[in-house]
Amino acid sequence: MRFRNRAFALAAAMLAALLLDSASWAAKYAGEFLYVGAGGRALGMGSAFVAVADDASAAYWNPAGVCTRTGQSAQFMHSERFGGLIRYDYLSYSRVSGTTGLGASLFRTDAGRIADTTDLEWYDTGSDGVFGVDGEGVPGDAGDDDYDPSTNPGGTEGNGVWDPGEELIYDEGRISYGGSVDWALYLTWSRQLTSDLSVGGSAKLIQRGLMDHSAYGVGLDLGVLWRPVPALSCGLNLQDAFGTYLFWDTGSNEAVLPTAKAGLALHWPLRKFASDITLSLDGDFRFEGREFSAQYHLGRMSLDTHMGLEITVRNLVSLRVGSNEGSMTAGAGLALPLFGKRVSLDYAFLSHQDLDSTHRVSLGVDF
Repeated sequence: MRFRNRAFALAAAMLAALLLDSASWAAKYAGEFLYVGAGGRALGMGSAFVAVADDASAAYWNPAGVCTRTGQSAQFMHSERFGGLIRYDYLSYSRVSGTTGLGASLFRTDAGRIADTTDLEWYDTGSDGVFGVDGEGVPGDAGDDDYDPSTNPGGTEGNGVWDPGEELIYDEGRISYGGSVDWALYLTWSRQLTSDLSVGGSAKLIQRGLMDHSAYGVGLDLGVLWRPVPALSCGLNLQDAFGTYLFWDTGSNEAVLPTAKAGLALHWPLRKFASDITLSLDGDFRFEGREFSAQYHLGRMSLDTHMGLEITVRNLVSLRVGSNEGSMTAGAGLALPLFGKRVSLDYAFLSHQDLDSTHRVSLGVDF
């Protein structure tokens, strides 16, 4: 017992050291492309799916849910976010044998063409935007181009570097175009420990491309799903559990800090109406100092909430509504038996206060 306690203490110390090290070079929003979500059903429910995780998208929302299914399943989703500005595709496959579930999921995010204006020339006037000798009060020159007689006697005018306030010279011939494409592969393992408790994990392999540069990374998600009674389930998905590390070919590195996704779900079968109702609530706890970009924050910790409601009739037609970080979501689903397989088609709508709304469609097959 003493040896076990020491081993646990050593493991905890190593984990703490690892997280502290990653926090020192963590980049806010570095893992944002990993948080888009998967599956029209879950997205229509406001992305409140950690404690549900009972369809082909479980590997993303909570890897512990993969083994709670039976047989094999596959799912594909395509969406064009914010008026087609960003294209997003997702493909998954999972298989359950006994109490063990295995799965693979592939994600692709394409931000389209990006203009590279670094070769444009500019009028090197200094930050006041007017030619003249800084600090001497030449007529028309404000003399305030960060001029300081001791630390910056030359000001910013004529320094050979573009400074805020200086006018760019537009020349289409000096503008080049590139792209931004991100890939993520999730390899998932899940095991049912008891009739009401399962655990799982997803190893993540990441490749990012931005213009002429690229980055590679690895990470790990860990999940647990507990259903003490048929009407209640509780879930936890620790995304990027030990920090997800990205290494760029420029020599710079980024770390994605862990996100704790916790959720509750209630399920009511209405046998009289051959219907089922599912109500879910999730919270995303992050520790990267998002502050006012999150719904709630306290110091470096922030919280974003997700809520969802689904009504399914005769296990065929579903209607959904939800809230994703305060934005309204809605959706619908249709499931039909075709050629001995269960085929599901799901649609999700996401509103946005500032950008265009997003429409997402997924197709799933159980076999």
